[in-house]
Amino acid sequence: MSLFKQLAILAVIAALAAAAWYTDGFGLLGESPRSAQSAVSQQPQSPPPVIVAPIRLESDAAVVEAVGTGAAVQGVTIYPETAGEVAEVLFSAGERVERDTPLLRLDDEDELLAVDLSKVRLQEARQQLRRYEQAAPSGAVSASELDTARTEVEAVKIELSRAELALRKRTVRAPFSGILGIPDVDAGDRVTESTAIATLDDRSFLLVNFEVPESFAYGIDLGQEVAATTWARPGESFTGTIDSTAARIDPATRTLRVRARIPNPQDSLRGGMSFVIRVPIGGERLHSVPSVSVQWQREGAYVWRITPESTAERVPIEVRKRSESWVLIEGDVAEGDRIVVEGVQRMRPGVAVEVREADTLPVASQGQVDGG
Repeated sequence: MSLFKQLAILAVIAALAAAAWYTDGFGLLGESPRSAQSAVSQQPQSPPPVIVAPIRLESDAAVVEAVGTGAAVQGVTIYPETAGEVAEVLFSAGERVERDTPLLRLDDEDELLAVDLSKVRLQEARQQLRRYEQAAPSGAVSASELDTARTEVEAVKIELSRAELALRKRTVRAPFSGILGIPDVDAGDRVTESTAIATLDDRSFLLVNFEVPESFAYGIDLGQEVAATTWARPGESFTGTIDSTAARIDPATRTLRVRARIPNPQDSLRGGMSFVIRVPIGGERLHSVPSVSVQWQREGAYVWRITPESTAERVPIEVRKRSESWVLIEGDVAEGDRIVVEGVQRMRPGVAVEVREADTLPVASQGQVDGG
């Protein structure tokens, strides 16, 4: 190739490079890149849209549900006070008896004889005392002999009382009114003080022990109404009251032992039945927000509140109670404040926003807490 052609090609390449540099540096319309960027940045930006919901006032009331076992208000296993042979069983299973009703009689021949002997000795001692008292004024009986006669009368009285007590112990009686269980002995059996005769239950009320979590112990009051159901009688509900509570929280389970009293006028409930006890726990009214609006940072929880000027501000809060959809909070908030529920990712303190109201929100409901 000739030198002339080589110079011509180099000239064309140089011209193309100059044109490219001119277009890139100033643009087709003669504007520089900095001028173009400045123009874009000066264009107004629309505020980000957010969906808000108002803060509500809700109660932190709950229903504590626990399982417990029922027991008769009074229930005992009856034992004889002394050993002997059963002479007669005076009751049958399921019988309702009153207090002091005879239930069982042991052989009492020896005790009857001891009572009769004591009565005879007492009669003799009294006659002797009367003779001494008649002879004392004449000096035939000394004062010491008269005192001895009087002491003998008192001693025989005590002997008679002991004989009568031993006789009473040969008859077993009901310690209170109630319903008897199946007899565990028959006539002719030999029994001792450790031989069980039967059970006796006062089922006019049933006592049900159950446990309440420590966090709800504050809501348990004596006389408070409770609802009870039992699997033994499906479809029925019974109303009772709180009868007593333990003096302290169990440090192992962190629960409070509670006892409910359930009336049983129809005698349809039995000791040993399992019950589900439901206790309503009243609470204070707190501010409620949707759970999606609560955000977290190192210092704790917070929400984004929209000011009347439609700007965002971050408000620290303390979470008191939460459910799947709602959270009860405390903080520098008020009922009706608008809280961001969607669009929290774009929030910054003081940023202007486009407010849109939430169409539907979940409904807050009363909580249920399982006890022990």
